[in-house]
Amino acid sequence: MKRMSLIALLFCFISVPAVAEEPAKTEVPPATAAPQAAEAAKAHLPVKIGYLDIAKIAGDSVPGKAANARMKEKTDKYRSQITARQKKLEKMKGDIEAKLSSLTPQQREAKVKELEKKVGEYQKYVQDAEKEMRKMESELTESMLKSIEKAATEYGKANGFAAIVPKRDLLYLGDMVEVKDVTEEIVKIIH
Repeated sequence: MKRMSLIALLFCFISVPAVAEEPAKTEVPPATAAPQAAEAAKAHLPVKIGYLDIAKIAGDSVPGKAANARMKEKTDKYRSQITARQKKLEKMKGDIEAKLSSLTPQQREAKVKELEKKVGEYQKYVQDAEKEMRKMESELTESMLKSIEKAATEYGKANGFAAIVPKRDLLYLGDMVEVKDVTEEIVKIIH
């Protein structure tokens, strides 16, 4: 929805100068000639559009680096815990297999059930860890996007941009559009 309104806004800015009719030539008193000349000159100024590389901002900005470090730390923690649990299960399975011939059928069944229970707990832990990591990634991404949007808004207003969009959204721009990569400026603003 936001992208469609942005595209509509861009289309309006781009198509307005091309569709504007030639003003009727009339005598203009000298007192009003200057404001009309300024309006005519303003109508032919290019529209300023900025674009940015979101992935680069997420990787180069201070909050992006902090978010990546948090994700790596949490991932490493879960990975080591999962590996430790997996080794424990493999050891337990090996112990059961080694004693299998000396166990009664009831003891075998009990050991197998115990192993199955441990495998189920392991699988649930892995699923919970994956769910937690997806949630954390989603929260960090949303926070990063809000920071980028805020910085882009501040920069765009301060520097006279009609729009600042992700780089991938630039497909075509007409002659009346001035385009600038504002990625580095946004990285400096985000804190």
